[in-house]
Amino acid sequence: MFTNSTILEPLFWIIMGVLYTIFAISMTYWARDLKLKMNWWKWLLSIIWFILLNITIAGGFTLIEENESRAGIYFIGIFGTILIVLGVGLWQLFKS
Repeated sequence: MFTNSTILEPLFWIIMGVLYTIFAISMTYWARDLKLKMNWWKWLLSIIWFILLNITIAGGFTLIEENESRAGIYFIGIFGTILIVLGVGLWQLFKS
């Protein structure tokens, strides 16, 4: 990712870890503020959805980086659309 760099790659992953931690902590506050009744399986579904979203974005941009722009855009477009529909479904499930 960072060619000929000894500090940028570990620094990148440290920052990513911090951002994921902040996101995970803020999810609990978000659910509490919206008065959502979250149990273990709702948390599990939301974590799986978030992991799939990360894989979709990382996979698509990896394809774009490898000079497969069309495949990357299709990858993000198709799986991103599916994840948006699943996210709306999860939101409806959380509200009930």
